[in-house]
Formats: sequence, structure tokens, C-alpha cells
Amino acid sequence: MQNTVRDTIVQYHMLGYGDRCIVAVSGGADSTALLHALVQLNKIFKIQLRVVHVHHGLRAEEADRDAEFVKSLCVIYKIKYQVIYVDVNTFAAEQHMSTEEAARYLRYQALEKAATDWEEEEDTTKQVKIAVAHNKDDDAETILMQLVRGSGLKGIGGIRPIRGRIIRPLLFVSRAQIENYLKKEEKTYITDSTNLCDDYTRNRIRHDIIPRLTESINKAAIENITRAGKLIGSADLYLSKTAEKIFNEHEEREGNKIGILTDVLKQQDIVIINYILRLMINRVNKSMKDITSRHIDEMQDLIFAQPGKKIDLPYRLVVIRTYDKLMVYKKHREHASVQDSQVGDVGKLIFKTLPYHGMESIPSSDDVKWFDYDKIEDIMNIRTRKIGDYIELNKVGKKSVKSFMTDAKIPAEIRSSIPILAVGNHVMWIVGYRISEYYKVTSKTKKILEVIYRRTV
Repeated sequence: MQNTVRDTIVQYHMLGYGDRCIVAVSGGADSTALLHALVQLNKIFKIQLRVVHVHHGLRAEEADRDAEFVKSLCVIYKIKYQVIYVDVNTFAAEQHMSTEEAARYLRYQALEKAATDWEEEEDTTKQVKIAVAHNKDDDAETILMQLVRGSGLKGIGGIRPIRGRIIRPLLFVSRAQIENYLKKEEKTYITDSTNLCDDYTRNRIRHDIIPRLTESINKAAIENITRAGKLIGSADLYLSKTAEKIFNEHEEREGNKIGILTDVLKQQDIVIINYILRLMINRVNKSMKDITSRHIDEMQDLIFAQPGKKIDLPYRLVVIRTYDKLMVYKKHREHASVQDSQVGDVGKLIFKTLPYHGMESIPSSDDVKWFDYDKIEDIMNIRTRKIGDYIELNKVGKKSVKSFMTDAKIPAEIRSSIPILAVGNHVMWIVGYRISEYYKVTSKTKKILEVIYRRTV
């Protein structure tokens, strides 16, 4: 197994000599094997390792046992470790998520914070990697889950070896190989009791469907499923690049609309049309969330429809058939908060919209901020911080507001009273402190939202 991990790291350039890597360790077989393998391979790569264990606030004493086990591993390996506590149930209720979704979100948020903290701690531009323990069986389960949910090629292409700073050195190792490796190395691990239940879709696939496939149909089912996923993923990448090349050559822009000549679309195979339409939506909306195959089918129908016909998509997106083009745009919404607004008893926010010509001096005052108005695509809210809030920072990316306030040494007793201007959980301005990098004025800005904070005397 260790050789497979080494070859995967080298083939996908996951880690280089002297790199820093956070290992996500739950204490289960997979993450325990990952940690042990990386410790052993450290003789070759000379990487700096740290461990992060995320305590989800679930399973009471069992979760505490897991954290203690991970601590004991790190003491043995003489590796610096950190236990990060999150409240999954509260977050899931507030965000209307399932427990599983909330746990995953908070887990990756915690790992990302640990990585950015390490980068800031040593003040270097070299990215800290995060190693997670997804294996070949996880990949097969993901492919089956996405298949039955009706996902496109990207979804059934399986788990990617690398996603941003996330690396998966165990992705081509089976669960059986992992257990044999731990037995051979005489390494103990613990079992999360929720993994033995069938409460979640993945566990039902893991404990019912996969065994039926391997025992009754083909012992090599997992191998064949993941091989197919790899081929599908390669096909998806090729089709994406082909569609992007065609669209970049024929892209049309009219104000806030983006589109392409219908004659160009009619010359393409249906699968390329599908990819081009998805690309158009993604460039306008920056996300494909809630866009289904039904929406794409409706867009395809517009290619052959009469000029003037249009359809509405989620997130105020509109697709319209003009005389010779298919165009996508987002309807502007009057921002409910673009009016003077009282902020409790601590002050008032005053809003103005201004044209921007690129010559004006951007205010440097902590109480006057300019934002790119056209990037504000939903209703703004003025409130205090809440769980899930984040701000985008230069060279750092997303950072939780809680972490920002801690790093900025804002006194704990006033953090919950500081006004925040936000769109959903994306914080535009921690009033009096910092604005999000995403909303900053750039050379492409056409319209400014000026926000002035008038403190109560």
C-alpha cells in the first residue's frame, strides 16, 4: 500500500520536497493508515506534517474518545496536532442542512482555517496542503451515488485526486488493502459507530449495494467502477476544454448578457452544446448549484425557438433567444439595503451609488468604503456575525469571520456587537475593520456602492 501512496503522490505532484501538509485524522482505519504512510514516506519527501482532528460535537463520549486516540497517535509520532471543535447540530439547523452536509462543510472549513493559519504563522507564499483519506471504495460509492442522482459526466467521474490544496494520497488504495496494511504494521484504529449504521445514503451503498455487487456479480466491481469513473472524468475534462475553446472563439457580450450565435450552436454535437450552455451559466452565475438537466434541455429548445422567447432559471437567471443568438443574463434586483439604515444604537449606514471612471481616489477611511456594485447580486443585510460567516482576503481566500476577529485581536466582549454588512454568509464589510476582497473596486468596476458609517456620538 505504501508504494501505491508514494506513486500517487509523485504522479499527481501532490507533495514536493520540504512541503507542509495538514493530515485530517479522525482515528478511523483510513486516516490512521494515511498518517502512518505519510510518516514513513517522510524519510523520502522530508515534508512537515501536522494533524487536525475535527470534533463535530456529536456522539458525546465516543467523540471525546476519538480525539484522545488521535492525540495519542500524534504523541507517538511526535507530530504537532490540533483538535477543532464545531457545533454541527446548531449549524445544520441554522443553515437548513442535513447533519451529514453540515458536518462536511464545517470539517473542510476547519481544515482550511488550520492551513491558512499555518501559512500566516510562517509568513510564506508556499501553499499548505491538506491530506484527506478518501480511498478507492469511497470513489466507487461516490460514482454510484452520483449515477442514481442523475448527475452529468462531471459527477460520475468520481473523486478527483487533487482539488485546490486538498490531496488524496489513498485514492487508488482499496479499503481491504488499508486494513491489511494496518494489520501488517500492527497499528490500531477506532471505528465511528455511525459508519456501521444505514442512516445515510452513502452507508446504505457501502453496506448493502457494494457487497451485493462484489459477492453476487463481480468481485472486481469496485475496481471496474473506479476505472470507469477515471475514464469518464477524462472524457469530461476533454469535453469541457473543447466546449470552452469553441465558446471563447464565438462569445458575444451585450451589456450584462453573455451568449453565442445560434448558428454556431447548431453546428455542434449535442454533448458539446450541453457543455457550452453549462459554461455560459457558470460564467454569469459563478455556480451551477440547482441547475438541473431539465433547465439545460429547456435552453436547448430555445436554440430552435422564435426570437424573443425566454426562460427563467434559478438565481434570477434568464435565458433569451434573440434574433440570432442565445443569451444568458442575471436580472438586476434593487438591493433592499441601499437606503440609510440604523445599526442598533451604535450608528448608521448611509448608502450612495456612484459611477466609476477609474480616476477617482478610493477612500482610505475605516468608516467609508467603496464596493463594486455590479458584484452585489443579492439582497444585503446589516446585522451582527453568525455561524458560517466568512470574508475573502487577499492571498488567503475565504476566512471565517470568527477567525478574522481572533487574528485581528478584536476584544471578545465586543465581537458580537460589531455591525456586519453581508450578502448571505459572505461578509462584505466588518464595519470599522475590513472589506471583502471580492467586492473591492477594480479597473473593471463601472458602478460604485459607497457606504458611510456614521457613529453615534
